[in-house]
Amino acid sequence: MSHHERDHALQMLEQICANYCWEKDSAVAAAAVASHIKRFWTPAMRRTLCSAVEAGEVSPSELAGRVVPLIA
Repeated sequence: MSHHERDHALQMLEQICANYCWEKDSAVAAAAVASHIKRFWTPAMRRTLCSAVEAGEVSPSELAGRVVPLIA
């Protein structure tokens, strides 16, 4: 995945997380976002994003950071 695709994947993750900002329990919100991503993202997209986060190439928000281990 190119830098552009990686950054776009992070942007999409952050947008999905923004849709769950109303949920006060961050564990519930993270699980809901992970469920959405598992349904609609390819395994390759998930792996690439997770690798980029682990390598420190991208910096997700707190909620998005909680989602990453759930989609790995």
